Amino acid sequence: MKNRLLNLFLAVLMSSFIISCSTQQKINKYNSANSYVDEYPGGFMQEQIFHKNDTISELYVRIEAMNIPSLRSKQVDVYSYLTFQYEVYTSMNKKDLVQSQVYKLSDLVPYDMIDKGGVSVNIPLKLHDDQNYIILLSVQDQLSKKNYFKLLRINKSASGPENFKITDADDQVLWHSWIEKNQALRIHYRYPTTQEVQMSYFEPKFSPAKPPFVEDVVKNSHAFETYDIRLDKGVSQLIQLPREGVYLLKKDSAHAQGLYRTQFYEGFPSVDNPAQKVFALRYLNTRKEFYAMLQDDPAHTLQEFWFFDGRSEERSQKMMTTYYSRVQRANELFTSHKEGWKTDRGMIFIVYGPPDHIYNESDSEVWEYGEDADYNDLSFEFKIQQTNLNSQDYILIRDKDYKESWFQLVKHWRED
Repeated sequence: MKNRLLNLFLAVLMSSFIISCSTQQKINKYNSANSYVDEYPGGFMQEQIFHKNDTISELYVRIEAMNIPSLRSKQVDVYSYLTFQYEVYTSMNKKDLVQSQVYKLSDLVPYDMIDKGGVSVNIPLKLHDDQNYIILLSVQDQLSKKNYFKLLRINKSASGPENFKITDADDQVLWHSWIEKNQALRIHYRYPTTQEVQMSYFEPKFSPAKPPFVEDVVKNSHAFETYDIRLDKGVSQLIQLPREGVYLLKKDSAHAQGLYRTQFYEGFPSVDNPAQKVFALRYLNTRKEFYAMLQDDPAHTLQEFWFFDGRSEERSQKMMTTYYSRVQRANELFTSHKEGWKTDRGMIFIVYGPPDHIYNESDSEVWEYGEDADYNDLSFEFKIQQTNLNSQDYILIRDKDYKESWFQLVKHWRED
């Protein structure tokens, strides 16, 4: 009997040890919540992947050192301890590391040049066709022990979005998924013998996300127009997107996936126009209320919604400023084929605020809200799904249990 108990104890102990070790080896043990707050790395680090051939891809990274929070005071000793690192894995397990390198920022750009603009780095990666990869990019501050990182999920295939690269007239990479009006651009395609690719246009008629307790069905969009883009050795002439909307690049109609680029209104991702601000209030109103708001003068609607008897003007101004700063940040963080504030992650970010913890899986992203929140211990899981426009669309797993916290937060925005 004693031996059986001892064996059982040892088995449990060994199981706990294995689980503990396994957890320590997981990339997703990192809490990446600081990626979505004021110090988020998108403000100083942009990236693109372009597949050159079946074994080599290029990682393009641009770092604007002066936007790194630690360098706002321009301290030379701080700068000397800043590093940039990339790591390539074949899974979420750290033991599956296949390539990595660390750079000192001071080796990439001298200290006296950091306020002259950003620095771009082109890094060849050994990525093979028909394989999945996890790429971690990080800027690390050794003095403050802060690590600003991004996680990229790459499926290298013949129809993936990374087979295309978009550059400007000077062949400099365009970093964002949205294209400014009147921007001249050039299309680069992985296969140099291809003489033309297909560009499909989709009208910008995408609704805001539904509340987290309301079932939503992801539907494929239908192209309004399709163009053929001529290539010479895999590169197009300079073109301009003719109007607002989504443009999907594919080799041809037989390919299910491609690269999308979107053209929004002038000044995007900012939300400065009163009409834009009214539309972004969709989450805080019923359908009937929202329809009535759209019939009114936008400036009057904003005044009536945010400034009312019973709440001080100072409080109203603070609430309004916070709300629209989140709308803009959602545009910066989550924009895909539609504005970031309209996405599932954008909706949760705006109404609930930045999460306290973010954990990544190979096919999902989990947000957790901690003990200090009024809506204690909430978590949201966003599954990565493929649509005809987006190879990585983050779709919220909805649940009726979110209804109580949602209405508490809506009431907070409208009445507190």
